[in-house]
Amino acid sequence: MRDGAPPKDSRRFLPLLVTAVLGAAVTVGVFLVFSNLEHDQFSKEFDALAADRIEAINAAMKENLLELRLIADYVSASSELSHGETASFVQEFGRLARRISAHETDLQVIGFIPSVPGRQRDSFETLLRTSVDAGFAIRDSSGNGTLKPSAPRDGYFPIAVTEPEQYAGSVLGLDVASVPALNDSLRHALASGNATASAAVDLPFSEAQSRVVWVFRQVHRSARVSDPTANRTGLLGVCVIAFPIRQMVHDALNTLSPAGIAVTVSDGAAPARLYELAEGPADTPGAVRVSGGISPRTRVLDVGERSWTVTAYPTTAFLSRHRSWQSYTILVGGLLLTALAAIVFLGRLRRTEQVEDEVAARTRELAEEISKHEALEKALAESRSTLTGQVNQLNEQNKQIQLLTDIGDALQSCLTVEEAYATVSRQVPRLLPGSSGTLFIHDATKSLFLSSAEWGAHRSAIPAFKAEDCWALRRGKPHAVTAAGTNLPCPHAAGASEARSLCLPLSASGRTIGLLQVTGGAESAHAYAESVAEHVGLALSNIMLRSDLRQLSIHDPLTGLFNRRYMEESLETEIRRAERKKQPIGVIMLDIDHFKAFNDGFGHAAGDQMLRAIAGLVQSRLRAGDIACRFGGEEMVLILPEATVEAARHRAEDLRARAKRLQVHHEDTPLGQVTISLGVAVYPTHAANRDELLGAADVALYKAKEEGRDRVAVVSTEPADD
Repeated sequence: MRDGAPPKDSRRFLPLLVTAVLGAAVTVGVFLVFSNLEHDQFSKEFDALAADRIEAINAAMKENLLELRLIADYVSASSELSHGETASFVQEFGRLARRISAHETDLQVIGFIPSVPGRQRDSFETLLRTSVDAGFAIRDSSGNGTLKPSAPRDGYFPIAVTEPEQYAGSVLGLDVASVPALNDSLRHALASGNATASAAVDLPFSEAQSRVVWVFRQVHRSARVSDPTANRTGLLGVCVIAFPIRQMVHDALNTLSPAGIAVTVSDGAAPARLYELAEGPADTPGAVRVSGGISPRTRVLDVGERSWTVTAYPTTAFLSRHRSWQSYTILVGGLLLTALAAIVFLGRLRRTEQVEDEVAARTRELAEEISKHEALEKALAESRSTLTGQVNQLNEQNKQIQLLTDIGDALQSCLTVEEAYATVSRQVPRLLPGSSGTLFIHDATKSLFLSSAEWGAHRSAIPAFKAEDCWALRRGKPHAVTAAGTNLPCPHAAGASEARSLCLPLSASGRTIGLLQVTGGAESAHAYAESVAEHVGLALSNIMLRSDLRQLSIHDPLTGLFNRRYMEESLETEIRRAERKKQPIGVIMLDIDHFKAFNDGFGHAAGDQMLRAIAGLVQSRLRAGDIACRFGGEEMVLILPEATVEAARHRAEDLRARAKRLQVHHEDTPLGQVTISLGVAVYPTHAANRDELLGAADVALYKAKEEGRDRVAVVSTEPADD
C-alpha cells in the first residue's frame, strides 16, 4: 500500500521538488530585479521630461513678465507723455509693441492704461479723440461682452493704447476697474508696485473658449535728472499684457519633442483647471492620463503674485513606448527552463549536474545584462551633463546679446551726449563685469581726447591726451596689452595699475569720435568689448549728428543768433507762459541805421562784419532766459520775459548807447561809428498775441526811424490820429 511504501520510494521525488523550488525562486528573483530597474529608469526619464515641460512654461511666463517690465520702463521714460504729445507716444508705443509681438506670439494684447482723475475725464477724452480715435470714450463693461458709457467716478483706468490695432475697437476706452475679474489685480498692482496677474477671463474680442490672463504693472513718471537713483514721481497709470493661457503653454511646449506627457495648469487662488494638454489626440488611448506606477510631477509657479499649479502625467503612449518585455521574457523563460529541468530530472537523474550548470550560465548572462544597463545609464548621465553645460553656455551668450541690445536701445533713446555718457557709466559695467574704464571724446577745437565717462575702481588718471599718445588711435584698430607683455602700453595708460588693458577707437561715418579704454576684467570679455565699442560709437555719432542738425535748424549761420522760425515758436511759448503766470513780456526790435548805404560804401563783407558785431553786443547783454534772434536783413528781435515797459525801454537805451561806442574793423579798416534804432512793445499792454506784439514793436521801430534814428521808441497806448 501507499502508506506502507518504503521511505526510499517517497524520497525519490525530493530532488525534483528541490529543483522546481530553486528554479522558480531564481526566475522570480531575476524578474523582480529587472522589473525594478526598468521602473526606476522610466521614472527618471519621466521626471526629466516633465521638468523640461514645466520649466518651459515657467520660462515663457517669466519672459512675458520681462516684456511687461520693458514696456513699463519705456512708458515711464517717454518724453512724449511728459510734453503731452499723445499722438507721437501712440506711434512710438505701437512700434515697440509690434517689435515685441514679432517674437512673442503668445501676447494677444499689449496696452497702456493711464490713471485719469474724475475731474479730468472730459479733457482726457477730448485729447484722445483728437490724437488717437475720433470715437474714443471711457466706458464700462456690462458683463455680457459689450461696453456702456461710464458713470461719474473719482477716477478711471481706461485702455488708451493697445496693440494689435484690430482689437482697439473692442477694448479702447474700457475702464479696467469696471471689470470685477480685473479690478482686484489692478488694485493690487497699484498697491504693491509689482506685476500682478488676474484670473483667467474671457475678453470681448476672444473666442468663446479662450481663457486670457491680464498682467498689470504700475508706471510712474521718471525723474528727469541725471542721477539714476532718483525716485520716480507721479503715477502715470499701468501697462498691461494679455495672453491666452492655451496659446502661451502651446508655444512653450511646441519647442520640445513629443514624449507622451500630459500637462495640466490650475489656478491656486481660484481653483479651476486653466489648461490641459495631452501629447496625442484626445480620443486615442495615448492621450489618457495614467499612472503606471509613476508619480505625477507637480510644481507651483509664481505668476504675477498668483500661484499656478502645473502637473505633468505619464500617458499610455509614454508607457507603451517605454514598456519592455524583457523581464516577462525572463520570467516565462525561467519557468520553462525549470519545467524542462524537472522533466529531464524525472527521466535522467544523471543529468542533474548538467542542468545546474545551464542554470548557472544563464545567471551569469543575466548579470552581464545588468552591467550593460548600468553602463548605459552612466553614459546617459554624462550626456545629460554635457548638454546642460552647453545650454548654460548658450544662455550666457543670449544674456550678453540681450545686455548689448539694452545698452544700444538706451543710448539710442538719449537726447543729449550728457545723457549718453551717464548711460555708458551705468550700463558698460553690466556688460564687462569686473572691469574699469574711461570713455574719451574727441574735442576737435583743442585736438584732445577728453575724459567724459568712467566706471570701475581703476579709472584713468589722465583727464585728456593727444591722439599720438594712443597706439589704437595711431593704428586705427584695437590695441590690447596683456600680462604676457607682447604689446607696448599706450603712453596715456602708462600709469594704470592693471597689467591688462584694451584701447578701442570709436568710429562712425569714417571719422574717429572717441576712445573706449578698458582695464581689468576677464580676457574672454575683451573680444565682447569690441561689440560694445561699436554700439557706443554708433549711438554717440547719431546723438552728435542730431545735436548738430538741431543747432543748424534754429540758428542764423551769419550772426549765431536764433533764426526767425525759432523766434516765432519761442515767443508763442513765452506768451502762453506769461498768460498763465500773469506776467509781462517785453519785445525789442532793432535796426542798424543807414545799413544799405553802409553796405554800398564798404561792401557786403564789411556789412556782414557789422552784423556780427551788433549780434555779439546783443548776446553779451542777454539775461538768463532772454532770447535774441535775427528777424531778417539787419533787423534783430530780443524777447525779454517778465520785462515791464520801463525795464524794456531801459534795456533798449543801454543797447543803443553801447552800439554807439562800438568800434568795428574790417581787414584792419575802421568802419566808423554805428547807430541803431529800437522799438519797444510789451505784452499784454500793447498787444494780445504774438503777431500783434511783433507788429507793435515794428511800429515803434518805424516811429524811431521817423523821429531821426539813433533813438528808442515805445509803442503809444493813445489812439492814433486819422
